[in-house]
Amino acid sequence: MSLQTQATSAATPPQNLEAEAAVLGAVLVSREAAEQVADVLKPEYFYSPRNAHVFRCAQELLQRGEPVDILTVNAQLQKLGLLEMAGGSEYLAQLESSGGMAGNAVQYARLIEETAVRRGLLSASVLMHQLGSNAMLSIDDALDQAGAEILRLANERTTQDAIHISSALHDYWDRIEKLHENPDQAPGVRTGFPDLDRMTGGLQPGSLVILAARPSIGKTSLALNIAQHVAVKEHVPVAVFSLEMSRWELTQRLLCGEAGVDSYLLRTGKLGENDWAKIANAMGTLSEAELYIDDRPGVTALEMRAKARRLKMQKKIGLIVIDYVQLMSGGGRTDNRTQEVSEISRSLKRLSVELDIPVLALSQLSRAPEQRGDHRPQLSDLRESGCLTGESLVYLPGAGVYRPIAELVGQTGFSVMALNTRTWLLEERTVTNAFSTGRKPVFRLETGLGRAIRATGNHKFLTLDGWRRLDEIEVGTRLAMPRWLTGPAEQTMPDSELALLGHLIGDGCTLPRHVTQYTTREPALAKIVAELATAIWPDGVVPRINPERGWIQVYLAASRPLARGRRNPIAQWLDEMGIFGLRSHEKRVPHRVFAQPLPAIATFLRHLWSTDGSMRTVTGVYYATSSPQLARDVQSLLLRLGINAVIRSYAQQGKGRDQYHVMVMGKGEIERFLDLVGTITEARLDSKIEMLLDLAPRMANTNRDVIPAQVWSMCALPAAASRGMTHRRLQAELGMSYAGHGLYRQNVSRKRALAMAEVTGSDDLARLATSDVYWDRVTRIDADGIDDVYDLTVEGLHNFVVNDIVAHNSLEQDADVVMFLYREGVHNQEVPKNKTELQVAKHRNGPTGDVPMVFLESQTKFVSATRQSPEGPGRPRVNQPEA
Repeated sequence: MSLQTQATSAATPPQNLEAEAAVLGAVLVSREAAEQVADVLKPEYFYSPRNAHVFRCAQELLQRGEPVDILTVNAQLQKLGLLEMAGGSEYLAQLESSGGMAGNAVQYARLIEETAVRRGLLSASVLMHQLGSNAMLSIDDALDQAGAEILRLANERTTQDAIHISSALHDYWDRIEKLHENPDQAPGVRTGFPDLDRMTGGLQPGSLVILAARPSIGKTSLALNIAQHVAVKEHVPVAVFSLEMSRWELTQRLLCGEAGVDSYLLRTGKLGENDWAKIANAMGTLSEAELYIDDRPGVTALEMRAKARRLKMQKKIGLIVIDYVQLMSGGGRTDNRTQEVSEISRSLKRLSVELDIPVLALSQLSRAPEQRGDHRPQLSDLRESGCLTGESLVYLPGAGVYRPIAELVGQTGFSVMALNTRTWLLEERTVTNAFSTGRKPVFRLETGLGRAIRATGNHKFLTLDGWRRLDEIEVGTRLAMPRWLTGPAEQTMPDSELALLGHLIGDGCTLPRHVTQYTTREPALAKIVAELATAIWPDGVVPRINPERGWIQVYLAASRPLARGRRNPIAQWLDEMGIFGLRSHEKRVPHRVFAQPLPAIATFLRHLWSTDGSMRTVTGVYYATSSPQLARDVQSLLLRLGINAVIRSYAQQGKGRDQYHVMVMGKGEIERFLDLVGTITEARLDSKIEMLLDLAPRMANTNRDVIPAQVWSMCALPAAASRGMTHRRLQAELGMSYAGHGLYRQNVSRKRALAMAEVTGSDDLARLATSDVYWDRVTRIDADGIDDVYDLTVEGLHNFVVNDIVAHNSLEQDADVVMFLYREGVHNQEVPKNKTELQVAKHRNGPTGDVPMVFLESQTKFVSATRQSPEGPGRPRVNQPEA
């Protein structure tokens, strides 16, 4: 297949296939070249999807510190099932032999980046054409969306080079000198509340600060007090976006606060002479302050961002106040309010970083504080997402194991697997909080693969068109599941132990007060088990093979008499792993196996499958057990190998316990199983060969591992339209007879999606076709009682893999600082109603604690309760910085 650049025409987007081939050839022969272009190129910059696959695999190898060459890249592509999509081994060899000079790799990369940006500009021009043609869209909305798209393109370019440490040290020296000269001055924007400023260092540039409370506690008043101080005393321009109060109401509150007059007298006009003088002075002061008010209701996040950008450029604003988040509109296509508020939260965080100023956003708390005995707010009260029951198993990639979420409460700093919905790839991300959220009604959700999870109705799961609450999901909806999971690279169990463990879990009897034994019909397996036990404990175990009534028993007796404190080494070994004494329906895989790398897991499964597993053309590939936990464990271990197995249960109609079959289905996954797991005896090798021969001529089942039908309307058709392609031409270029619009109701196989990406030039389609997501169908949702529930907060991507399903987390996690206003007097008449606590409940870069305040209701104004003596009895409570 030629690597020459295709002739450019009006219908062909900017591309440079010669540069793509040259840079990949350089990467395959030179690690130095691979490291140099890693800072310039992204997989999505490649026009050819197969080239993007090759580069992405090379990047993954580089990040893991492994060699990058034609053999390792070929193996990585094969492991991920992408080798055919990447052109095959012959294409890799062609790239290596015809690649460019390694020393010119960066220049090649710059050429690829340039064509990618130009394609982005063309896509932007199509968007602008659509915006300009849409008569239903206001001109302000059209201009804002066009500006946002150009800004996105500009921000995506990796143009900032690394700086030498000496330059960073010089800048930091200037900063600490200023702090030393003014030790009492907060480095951020000062709020006018010294105790708060000491705790937070002021409102920091690039930070999202959430101020939350129940209604009528005074969050708007406090926010205006801060805005007023910043604009009047600090001389920093402030923008206030009020979605609840009109400019007249805001003006009245600001005047009351600045003048110190009674708000009732101001509203009714019953002012004395002294009051008039105070009002006049306050109006003069406020009129000179750079305080900008926008009171348009229902403003979208995009509109606010556009207005804020203009105010930043024109007025140099240094603080944005938003009252309040739940009244904002996302402006997107989703009708899911939970998802919309989460998107708004992320948008506000991006806004603070983009403009490099603090954003103070007000938020309404749920009713949960009023329903508890202790009415003090908690972070969980701010949540817009739901919660999971305590037995939900969170996957920890560093250890390769699953842990119940209830056991993680109070822990931070550990990693989980999260899905990047921009690239559709799984990444490791850090957990910043794990906490209990009370006791709530829950539902049980099951999927076609047999995976299940119990969660509250408002917990969100990922569909192709965004995050949706569980109580809005219907049977038939396809949810995101991981196609594979990464794990540890270092093997800590010998293959002999893994093999013997597989046999004993499958067909072993390891009960107390019972001889340890293994039962099989195959002499070869009996011999293998005896040899494994002898190899592991040469002086501790004496195996004895004994045929009995058509079965073969392998008795694994200790070599020395057992006495107090002396146990059979096998029993002690199993006990250390927590699986000794389990009956058939209780069996499970110990954590130690999950902590192994891929080849070791394959070894364990190979020997386990030889017990109660099937691998025949007639019956298919499955493992049978009476233990539901063992079935789930085997399914999760197969996932580590990139195999999405199905669990089916079969009732025995009074003949015993239900049986659970872990079934490997679909041509590609069966071939992968046969390649990675395979068999251990000559007798079963014939079955493996027979299956491979039977599968070879078959077409892959396109009903498995598909992308939901929405991909047509979301990606394929818009991309085709941008190239001027009709529906008939699109289907023709996909090699299909014209099927009208009925085709667009069908799910799409990965192979077809990749072909569609090639034809339409859609990067989104290419990413979905090569994603780490298996879109599994929901088969059942049932109410499942009331239970204790929990959740995590995950850095950056806001989701995590739990029960081998991708689940969302909470709104508060987008914020750098979360503060609550609390008045005990609202609930307890013995406490003064104006006594207030400002609780700094979350502080990403500093301490947390309580700041005592007093609310002057007549002036709608807060004052610090410790203003007169910060070191006195009223000093705020301060906790250690958040981990």
